[in-house]
Amino acid sequence: MILIIAVAIFVGIASKKYYDRPYIVNFGIALMMALLVIQTFQMTPIGGLGYAAIILCSVAFVFQLVLGIKSLKTVS
Repeated sequence: MILIIAVAIFVGIASKKYYDRPYIVNFGIALMMALLVIQTFQMTPIGGLGYAAIILCSVAFVFQLVLGIKSLKTVS
């Protein structure tokens, strides 16, 4: 849980500090979504809301990863 908060703070700071490098923010958000999925899997029992969080965070992870790769290729 502390790691999720640390990554969220990093994403907030990186969005202001690294405005010219959006791939850093995209990869940070992707990491945060992956950590949220892992945290949700650790919950016992997982209810309907937990499964919805897993699905939505997994989709967001994929989108942020794709956006990060596209941003990285554009900058390079």
